Amino acid sequence: CAMFQVRNLTITHKKDLTTLVERLSFVLAPGDRAAIIGEEGNGKSTVLNILGGMDTNDSGKVIIDGKDISNYNARQLTTYRRNDLSVLCSRTGNPDYHDTFCG
Repeated sequence: CAMFQVRNLTITHKKDLTTLVERLSFVLAPGDRAAIIGEEGNGKSTVLNILGGMDTNDSGKVIIDGKDISNYNARQLTTYRRNDLSVLCSRTGNPDYHDTFCG
């Protein structure tokens, strides 16, 4: 798995412009595990989508193995998803499934 670094990540809801996540920072080294816990609609899936290159952030840095994907264009994000990332998506409402990312 890859090293994930998130620095001052801010995410704004695109429809009503409310701030979902403000100045989130963390580092996950290879082998680390983390859980994102919160109420529905607070940006958990959006954070995972940004780490997975499926969504973009408003500000801050998302650095995967030293590469800042927060500045990638659509083609670069497609290449990142295709070559550098494995994603296992959860099934909503089923506690036996979880979103898992491994670079």
